[in-house]
Amino acid sequence: MAAINVRGGARGLPVPFFGPVNWWIVAGLLVFAAGALSPVLQHSTATSRSFDMQQLQQEQVQLQSDIKILESDVANLTSLARIEQRAAAIGLGPGDDPIYITVDVPGPAPAKIPSKYLPAPAP
Repeated sequence: MAAINVRGGARGLPVPFFGPVNWWIVAGLLVFAAGALSPVLQHSTATSRSFDMQQLQQEQVQLQSDIKILESDVANLTSLARIEQRAAAIGLGPGDDPIYITVDVPGPAPAKIPSKYLPAPAP
């Protein structure tokens, strides 16, 4: 069995051109790099979210303008002049001789309407 002569314990793996690697220094450099990159990543994320928010705001404005256009279309379609014009176009007109119907049968015994709309009782 062969014995390996090591003085002072293992110090790291030998790397060409640099000598042995100290893993504490590598870990420290990684922590430093992560700390240096985190503001850049945060700024990048904030910028992309800002662009997304602007796009959503533009979409909201577009949808609100579409709603206003649709509301004006509904108001135009429900106007009395337009309804009269459409009725005339399909052959409808005002009635010539209205028929009036009188009902001689009294309503149900207890009135089904609020008392303030009933006639006052005769003295």
